[in-house]
Amino acid sequence: MLTRETSDRTLPTLITLLVVGILLMTFDVRTSGGGVVGVLRTGTQTIVAPMQKVASYVVNPVADMVQSLADVATLRQENLALRQRLAESEAELIAVQDEQARLGLLEQIYELESAGGDLGRTVANVIGRPDRVSLIIDKGASDGIAVGQPVLDTNGFVVGSVHTVTQGSATIVPMIAGQNGVAVVVGEQVGILMPQVATEEMRLEILDSRTPILAGERVETSAASVNFPAGLPVGQVLVDAAPTVDILTTTVQPYSNPDTLRLVVVLAWPPDPITAATGADAPEQTTTTTTTTTTTTSEGG
Repeated sequence: MLTRETSDRTLPTLITLLVVGILLMTFDVRTSGGGVVGVLRTGTQTIVAPMQKVASYVVNPVADMVQSLADVATLRQENLALRQRLAESEAELIAVQDEQARLGLLEQIYELESAGGDLGRTVANVIGRPDRVSLIIDKGASDGIAVGQPVLDTNGFVVGSVHTVTQGSATIVPMIAGQNGVAVVVGEQVGILMPQVATEEMRLEILDSRTPILAGERVETSAASVNFPAGLPVGQVLVDAAPTVDILTTTVQPYSNPDTLRLVVVLAWPPDPITAATGADAPEQTTTTTTTTTTTTSEGG
């Protein structure tokens, strides 16, 4: 059984223990050199660190979601811009189609105007390139196209000639890939322009040449040509050349590039399509006419 005297001693003992505990804590803090603030800071970090980790697990996905939403908004803006560009492109395509329709109308008018002229002209679209050495156009025998007819570009430069014909299309062989040469004239000198392998440049040979030719001189079809009317522009001389033993040789760059053609003009030459289709030339017709005239004179005699 506790006495009153024992109870009176308990309170001073408890107070003494508390004071000693505080003193020991103070001594430990001073010994560690951190101070009270450092101890509190360390304790705070120990408590807060797990909370920071939990917060990072929660906040990072939210931040990623916000960034994704921003990216979606950017994609939507880009999509709208692309749609606008598509609409503009479609408008440009419609404008081109209108121009093609207008070209068709002008072609009809042009053909009507040229019907009574010396040479008929047919404007055709290039619709295919089966290989490097040929072009396919959208006009054929039903449009008056015949084998052997000359083909020009829209600038009037020589391209080549018609090789084969169907009812609704024709195949053109450019002169840079043909097997036959083209009779041309440079100044007053007549020569032959021949294609070369694996190049767009052509080889010019002039026999019985007496004078040199210079780079930049214009090359045109000659009146001696059986495939083209005289005076059509073909190309220009690339290199100065002088005759060697009466033979002059140089290179010529054609004016027309078949790889870039979209439209061509087919000439109805010779004017008789049967003559063009059979490959007959003008000198043979002259000879036949002369023979007939001679026979008639003989019969009259």
